[in-house]
Amino acid sequence: MLLSKILFPVTLFVSLSLHSQKIKDTIIPKPIGHVNDFERIYAPDEIKTLDSTIIEFEKRTTIQIAIITIDTLMVNRKNFDGWTLKVMKAWGVGQKEKNNGILISISKGYRRIRIQNGYGIVKILSNNETKEIIDKSFIPFFKEGKYFEGTVNGLKALIKRLE
Repeated sequence: MLLSKILFPVTLFVSLSLHSQKIKDTIIPKPIGHVNDFERIYAPDEIKTLDSTIIEFEKRTTIQIAIITIDTLMVNRKNFDGWTLKVMKAWGVGQKEKNNGILISISKGYRRIRIQNGYGIVKILSNNETKEIIDKSFIPFFKEGKYFEGTVNGLKALIKRLE
């Protein structure tokens, strides 16, 4: 009897935890602009700077860029990369006929960054080139806790490569 009183709550907790994890990884937040700081790592003026850089670039090239910062409560670490692709598709980043979108996904909590390129972008910016931009332009600043500076530097490197 005592064992069943202990086992039932433990089983219920594990079951609910697994269920909530599945739900967490399927919920896609609604975009609130070009910069979606769900982890709150940028100040409001920093968001405006990133946003205006992206808007000006889009006006010149038609390439659409979105940035999302991802709190660890939003997705499981192991599902991070796949989830960011779902976000890109759900948000419709890029023009449909050109497939020219880029989603920059950053998680300070997981110490992860992922850049999803639409197929139209992959033709002019390979996955290896994207990785090089991450490694050389974003990561050095992120390692120092300078997320805004790293994001600006990485964004500028992407823009320079795409123009």
